[in-house]
Amino acid sequence: MALTLDQFDTVALTGIIRLRPPKWNLFSTFFKPQAPSETDIFELHTKAYQYGVLPPIGEYSAGTLMQPQGWEISQVKAPRFRTKRLFRAADVLMKRQIGRSPYDLESDPVIRLVAEDMDAHRMEHDRMIEIMCAQAATEGKVTLYDLDNGAAKAAFTIDYARPASHTISVAKADQWNAEGSDLFEQIDAASTLIQEDSDGLPATDLIMGATAFAAFRNHPDVVDIMDNRHIDAGGALSFRVAQLNKGTWNGLRIWTYSGTYKDIDGTVKHFIDPDDAVLLARDAESVIEYGRPVDLDCSGATTYFAKQYRQDDPSGVFTVAESRPLPVTRHAGWAVRFDSVTGN
Repeated sequence: MALTLDQFDTVALTGIIRLRPPKWNLFSTFFKPQAPSETDIFELHTKAYQYGVLPPIGEYSAGTLMQPQGWEISQVKAPRFRTKRLFRAADVLMKRQIGRSPYDLESDPVIRLVAEDMDAHRMEHDRMIEIMCAQAATEGKVTLYDLDNGAAKAAFTIDYARPASHTISVAKADQWNAEGSDLFEQIDAASTLIQEDSDGLPATDLIMGATAFAAFRNHPDVVDIMDNRHIDAGGALSFRVAQLNKGTWNGLRIWTYSGTYKDIDGTVKHFIDPDDAVLLARDAESVIEYGRPVDLDCSGATTYFAKQYRQDDPSGVFTVAESRPLPVTRHAGWAVRFDSVTGN
Protein backbone atom coordinates (compact mmCIF):
# COMPACT_ATOMS: atom_id res chain seq x y z
CA MET A 1 0.00 0.00 0.00
CA ALA A 2 1.38 3.37 -1.03
CA LEU A 3 2.20 5.85 1.67
CA THR A 4 0.29 9.15 1.91
CA LEU A 5 1.06 12.47 3.59
CA ASP A 6 -1.89 11.97 5.94
CA GLN A 7 -0.08 9.04 7.53
CA PHE A 8 2.62 11.39 8.81
CA ASP A 9 0.43 13.19 11.33
CA THR A 10 1.61 14.81 14.56
CA VAL A 11 1.52 11.53 16.47
CA ALA A 12 3.65 9.70 13.89
CA LEU A 13 6.20 12.47 13.43
CA THR A 14 6.48 13.13 17.16
CA GLY A 15 7.06 9.43 17.76
CA ILE A 16 9.75 9.36 15.08
CA ILE A 17 11.67 12.40 16.32
CA ARG A 18 11.57 11.16 19.93
CA LEU A 19 13.06 7.83 18.84
CA ARG A 20 15.87 9.35 16.81
CA PRO A 21 19.30 8.88 18.45
CA PRO A 22 20.46 11.99 20.33
CA LYS A 23 23.08 14.18 18.70
CA TRP A 24 24.72 15.28 21.92
CA ASN A 25 28.44 15.74 22.19
CA LEU A 26 30.19 16.17 25.55
CA PHE A 27 28.74 18.68 28.02
CA SER A 28 25.21 17.32 27.57
CA THR A 29 26.34 13.93 28.90
CA PHE A 30 26.80 15.48 32.36
CA PHE A 31 23.04 16.19 32.53
CA LYS A 32 20.49 13.39 32.91
CA PRO A 33 17.30 13.77 30.80
CA GLN A 34 14.09 13.78 32.84
CA ALA A 35 10.55 12.80 31.88
CA PRO A 36 8.67 15.66 30.19
CA SER A 37 6.44 17.83 32.35
CA GLU A 38 2.99 19.29 31.69
CA THR A 39 4.28 22.70 32.73
CA ASP A 40 6.91 25.01 31.26
CA ILE A 41 7.65 26.73 34.60
CA PHE A 42 10.24 25.03 36.79
CA GLU A 43 11.27 25.85 40.34
CA LEU A 44 15.01 25.66 40.78
CA HIS A 45 16.28 24.49 44.16
CA THR A 46 20.01 25.12 44.06
CA LYS A 47 22.17 23.97 46.95
CA ALA A 48 24.24 27.08 47.39
CA TYR A 49 26.45 26.12 50.34
CA GLN A 50 27.95 23.12 52.03
CA TYR A 51 26.12 21.18 54.70
CA GLY A 52 26.60 21.81 58.41
CA VAL A 53 26.28 19.31 61.24
CA LEU A 54 23.64 20.00 63.91
CA PRO A 55 23.65 18.15 67.24
CA PRO A 56 20.78 15.81 68.18
CA ILE A 57 17.94 17.46 70.10
CA GLY A 58 18.10 15.05 72.99
CA GLU A 59 19.45 11.74 74.18
CA TYR A 60 16.53 9.79 72.78
CA SER A 61 15.66 12.10 69.92
CA ALA A 62 17.13 11.59 66.49
CA GLY A 63 17.14 15.30 65.71
CA THR A 64 18.39 16.68 62.40
CA LEU A 65 21.96 15.72 61.69
CA MET A 66 22.39 17.45 58.37
CA GLN A 67 20.82 20.72 57.32
CA PRO A 68 21.62 22.82 54.24
CA GLN A 69 23.01 26.20 55.21
CA GLY A 70 21.70 28.01 52.15
CA TRP A 71 19.43 27.59 49.13
CA GLU A 72 18.85 29.53 45.95
CA ILE A 73 15.21 29.09 44.92
CA SER A 74 13.79 30.62 41.77
CA GLN A 75 11.20 29.99 39.10
CA VAL A 76 12.36 29.72 35.51
CA LYS A 77 10.43 29.38 32.29
CA ALA A 78 11.86 26.79 29.93
CA PRO A 79 13.20 28.22 26.66
CA ARG A 80 11.33 27.40 23.47
CA PHE A 81 13.18 26.07 20.44
CA ARG A 82 11.22 25.74 17.21
CA THR A 83 12.71 24.69 13.86
CA LYS A 84 11.15 24.56 10.40
CA ARG A 85 12.25 22.50 7.39
CA LEU A 86 11.00 21.66 3.93
CA PHE A 87 9.46 18.18 4.11
CA ARG A 88 11.52 16.37 1.48
CA ALA A 89 9.48 13.18 1.75
CA ALA A 90 6.48 15.04 0.27
CA ASP A 91 8.35 15.53 -3.00
CA VAL A 92 8.88 11.79 -3.32
CA LEU A 93 5.23 11.05 -2.55
CA MET A 94 4.14 13.38 -5.33
CA LYS A 95 6.24 11.49 -7.88
CA ARG A 96 5.87 7.98 -9.18
CA GLN A 97 8.42 5.68 -7.59
CA ILE A 98 9.63 3.45 -10.42
CA GLY A 99 11.54 0.26 -9.87
CA ARG A 100 11.01 0.04 -6.11
CA SER A 101 9.81 -3.17 -4.54
CA PRO A 102 6.69 -2.46 -2.42
CA TYR A 103 7.80 -5.20 -0.02
CA ASP A 104 11.23 -3.76 0.77
CA LEU A 105 10.52 -1.13 3.42
CA GLU A 106 14.22 -0.61 4.10
CA SER A 107 14.65 0.83 0.62
CA ASP A 108 11.54 3.03 0.76
CA PRO A 109 12.83 6.57 0.05
CA VAL A 110 9.87 8.13 1.86
CA ILE A 111 10.62 6.34 5.13
CA ARG A 112 14.31 7.15 4.78
CA LEU A 113 13.68 10.85 4.09
CA VAL A 114 11.25 11.15 7.01
CA ALA A 115 13.91 9.72 9.32
CA GLU A 116 16.56 12.05 7.85
CA ASP A 117 14.26 15.07 8.27
CA MET A 118 13.64 14.22 11.92
CA ASP A 119 17.37 13.59 12.41
CA ALA A 120 18.08 17.09 11.08
CA HIS A 121 15.58 18.60 13.53
CA ARG A 122 17.07 16.62 16.42
CA MET A 123 20.57 17.77 15.50
CA GLU A 124 19.54 21.43 15.70
CA HIS A 125 17.67 21.01 18.98
CA ASP A 126 20.33 18.83 20.60
CA ARG A 127 23.01 21.31 19.59
CA MET A 128 21.13 24.00 21.50
CA ILE A 129 21.05 21.67 24.51
CA GLU A 130 24.82 21.16 24.18
CA ILE A 131 25.34 24.95 24.11
CA MET A 132 23.23 25.48 27.23
CA CYS A 133 24.92 22.64 29.11
CA ALA A 134 28.35 23.99 28.16
CA GLN A 135 27.40 27.43 29.51
CA ALA A 136 26.04 25.90 32.72
CA ALA A 137 29.26 23.95 33.25
CA THR A 138 31.80 26.62 32.30
CA GLU A 139 30.01 29.83 33.31
CA GLY A 140 27.62 28.68 36.02
CA LYS A 141 24.78 30.39 34.15
CA VAL A 142 22.87 30.19 30.87
CA THR A 143 21.99 33.27 28.83
CA LEU A 144 19.17 32.96 26.32
CA TYR A 145 18.60 35.35 23.44
CA ASP A 146 15.74 36.42 21.22
CA LEU A 147 15.29 38.65 18.20
CA ASP A 148 13.83 42.11 18.84
CA ASN A 149 13.12 43.99 15.60
CA GLY A 150 15.81 41.93 13.90
CA ALA A 151 18.44 42.58 16.57
CA ALA A 152 19.76 40.02 19.06
CA LYS A 153 18.73 40.77 22.61
CA ALA A 154 19.35 38.85 25.83
CA ALA A 155 15.97 37.52 26.94
CA PHE A 156 16.96 36.27 30.40
CA THR A 157 19.80 34.62 32.28
CA ILE A 158 19.51 31.51 34.44
CA ASP A 159 22.06 31.81 37.26
CA TYR A 160 22.88 28.59 39.11
CA ALA A 161 24.53 30.51 41.98
CA ARG A 162 27.97 28.99 41.56
CA PRO A 163 30.28 30.36 44.31
CA ALA A 164 32.71 33.04 43.11
CA SER A 165 35.59 30.99 44.52
CA HIS A 166 34.87 28.33 41.88
CA THR A 167 36.21 30.59 39.12
CA ILE A 168 39.99 30.61 39.46
CA SER A 169 42.10 33.18 37.61
CA VAL A 170 45.43 31.39 37.44
CA ALA A 171 48.35 33.57 38.52
CA LYS A 172 51.24 33.92 36.08
CA ALA A 173 53.60 31.85 38.26
CA ASP A 174 50.99 29.06 38.47
CA GLN A 175 50.08 28.90 34.79
CA TRP A 176 50.36 25.42 33.39
CA ASN A 177 53.15 26.30 30.99
CA ALA A 178 55.14 28.14 33.69
CA GLU A 179 58.27 26.51 35.04
CA GLY A 180 57.76 25.16 38.55
CA SER A 181 53.94 25.29 38.52
CA ASP A 182 52.30 22.54 40.57
CA LEU A 183 49.47 20.95 38.61
CA PHE A 184 48.74 18.36 41.31
CA GLU A 185 48.24 21.05 43.93
CA GLN A 186 45.95 23.17 41.76
CA ILE A 187 43.70 20.31 40.73
CA ASP A 188 43.58 18.87 44.24
CA ALA A 189 42.61 22.27 45.72
CA ALA A 190 39.87 22.68 43.11
CA SER A 191 38.57 19.18 43.83
CA THR A 192 38.40 20.07 47.52
CA LEU A 193 36.25 23.10 46.67
CA ILE A 194 33.84 20.86 44.78
CA GLN A 195 33.62 18.39 47.66
CA GLU A 196 32.97 21.15 50.19
CA ASP A 197 30.17 22.72 48.15
CA SER A 198 28.58 19.60 46.63
CA ASP A 199 27.79 17.27 49.51
CA GLY A 200 31.20 15.63 49.37
CA LEU A 201 31.01 14.66 45.70
CA PRO A 202 34.46 14.14 44.18
CA ALA A 203 35.63 15.67 40.91
CA THR A 204 35.55 13.12 38.11
CA ASP A 205 36.32 14.93 34.82
CA LEU A 206 38.69 17.63 33.57
CA ILE A 207 37.71 19.32 30.28
CA MET A 208 40.17 21.64 28.55
CA GLY A 209 40.27 23.90 25.54
CA ALA A 210 42.90 23.20 22.87
CA THR A 211 45.54 25.60 24.23
CA ALA A 212 45.00 24.50 27.81
CA PHE A 213 45.31 20.84 26.85
CA ALA A 214 48.58 21.49 25.02
CA ALA A 215 50.02 22.97 28.22
CA PHE A 216 48.58 20.12 30.31
CA ARG A 217 50.00 17.47 28.00
CA ASN A 218 53.51 18.92 28.24
CA HIS A 219 53.43 19.63 31.98
CA PRO A 220 56.04 17.71 34.02
CA ASP A 221 53.32 16.41 36.36
CA VAL A 222 51.76 14.71 33.33
CA VAL A 223 54.91 13.78 31.41
CA ASP A 224 56.44 12.08 34.47
CA ILE A 225 53.41 9.84 34.89
CA MET A 226 53.42 8.99 31.19
CA ASP A 227 57.08 8.00 31.47
CA ASN A 228 56.47 5.81 34.51
CA ARG A 229 53.77 3.80 32.73
CA HIS A 230 52.32 2.71 36.07
CA ILE A 231 48.53 2.52 36.26
CA ASP A 232 48.59 3.10 40.01
CA ALA A 233 50.54 6.31 39.45
CA GLY A 234 47.64 7.99 37.76
CA GLY A 235 46.16 6.03 34.90
CA ALA A 236 46.81 5.96 31.17
CA LEU A 237 46.56 8.93 28.86
CA SER A 238 46.25 8.31 25.14
CA PHE A 239 47.11 11.38 23.10
CA ARG A 240 45.37 10.26 19.92
CA VAL A 241 44.29 12.68 17.23
CA ALA A 242 40.55 13.35 16.80
CA GLN A 243 39.62 11.87 20.18
CA LEU A 244 37.76 13.98 22.74
CA ASN A 245 38.59 11.62 25.60
CA LYS A 246 42.32 11.33 26.24
CA GLY A 247 42.17 8.72 28.99
CA THR A 248 42.64 9.16 32.73
CA TRP A 249 45.10 11.05 34.89
CA ASN A 250 45.15 10.73 38.68
CA GLY A 251 41.66 9.27 38.64
CA LEU A 252 40.19 12.02 36.43
CA ARG A 253 38.78 11.48 32.96
CA ILE A 254 40.63 13.88 30.66
CA TRP A 255 38.88 15.63 27.76
CA THR A 256 39.78 18.27 25.20
CA TYR A 257 37.06 20.16 23.36
CA SER A 258 37.62 22.77 20.65
CA GLY A 259 34.15 23.03 19.09
CA THR A 260 32.52 26.36 18.24
CA TYR A 261 29.05 27.67 17.52
CA LYS A 262 27.62 30.88 16.07
CA ASP A 263 25.53 32.94 18.45
CA ILE A 264 22.26 34.56 17.41
CA ASP A 265 24.09 37.83 16.66
CA GLY A 266 26.60 36.02 14.42
CA THR A 267 29.45 35.91 16.94
CA VAL A 268 31.54 32.72 16.86
CA LYS A 269 31.96 31.32 20.37
CA HIS A 270 33.78 28.33 21.84
CA PHE A 271 32.00 25.73 23.94
CA ILE A 272 34.99 26.19 26.24
CA ASP A 273 37.60 28.91 25.79
CA PRO A 274 40.79 27.44 24.25
CA ASP A 275 42.82 28.71 27.23
CA ASP A 276 40.42 27.53 29.96
CA ALA A 277 39.77 24.30 31.81
CA VAL A 278 36.84 23.13 33.92
CA LEU A 279 36.80 20.47 36.63
CA LEU A 280 33.46 18.71 37.08
CA ALA A 281 31.67 16.23 39.35
CA ARG A 282 29.71 13.92 37.03
CA ASP A 283 27.65 12.55 39.94
CA ALA A 284 26.18 15.97 40.79
CA GLU A 285 22.42 16.48 40.58
CA SER A 286 22.43 17.90 37.06
CA VAL A 287 19.42 17.16 34.87
CA ILE A 288 17.60 18.33 31.75
CA GLU A 289 13.95 19.19 32.39
CA TYR A 290 11.51 19.31 29.49
CA GLY A 291 8.51 21.63 29.48
CA ARG A 292 5.41 21.01 27.42
CA PRO A 293 5.53 22.51 23.90
CA VAL A 294 3.01 25.33 23.42
CA ASP A 295 1.89 24.29 19.94
CA LEU A 296 -1.92 23.96 19.76
CA ASP A 297 -1.55 20.62 17.97
CA CYS A 298 0.52 19.18 20.85
CA SER A 299 -1.85 17.11 22.98
CA GLY A 300 0.44 16.26 25.91
CA ALA A 301 3.83 16.49 27.56
CA THR A 302 6.69 15.33 25.36
CA THR A 303 10.42 15.91 25.04
CA TYR A 304 10.12 16.71 21.33
CA PHE A 305 7.06 17.58 19.23
CA ALA A 306 6.86 17.50 15.44
CA LYS A 307 4.18 18.12 12.83
CA GLN A 308 3.78 18.84 9.12
CA TYR A 309 1.71 21.48 7.35
CA ARG A 310 1.12 22.72 3.82
CA GLN A 311 1.87 26.23 2.61
CA ASP A 312 0.49 27.77 -0.56
CA ASP A 313 2.97 30.55 -1.31
CA PRO A 314 5.64 29.44 -1.69
CA SER A 315 3.96 26.10 -2.28
CA GLY A 316 5.36 23.24 -0.26
CA VAL A 317 5.02 20.88 2.65
CA PHE A 318 7.01 21.71 5.78
CA THR A 319 7.78 20.09 9.11
CA VAL A 320 8.06 21.95 12.41
CA ALA A 321 9.75 20.60 15.53
CA GLU A 322 9.57 22.10 19.01
CA SER A 323 11.19 21.35 22.36
CA ARG A 324 11.41 23.10 25.76
CA PRO A 325 14.66 21.83 27.34
CA LEU A 326 16.12 23.40 30.48
CA PRO A 327 19.44 22.27 32.02
CA VAL A 328 19.20 22.34 35.81
CA THR A 329 22.08 21.81 38.25
CA ARG A 330 21.08 21.53 41.91
CA HIS A 331 24.67 21.41 43.18
CA ALA A 332 25.88 24.98 42.74
CA GLY A 333 29.49 24.05 43.46
CA TRP A 334 29.73 21.04 41.14
CA ALA A 335 32.31 22.71 38.85
CA VAL A 336 35.49 24.80 39.07
CA ARG A 337 36.70 26.79 36.08
CA PHE A 338 40.35 27.72 35.58
CA ASP A 339 40.69 30.98 33.64
CA SER A 340 43.65 31.51 31.31
CA VAL A 341 45.81 28.59 32.38
CA THR A 342 48.53 29.65 29.91
CA GLY A 343 48.01 33.41 29.83
CA ASN A 344 47.24 33.47 26.09
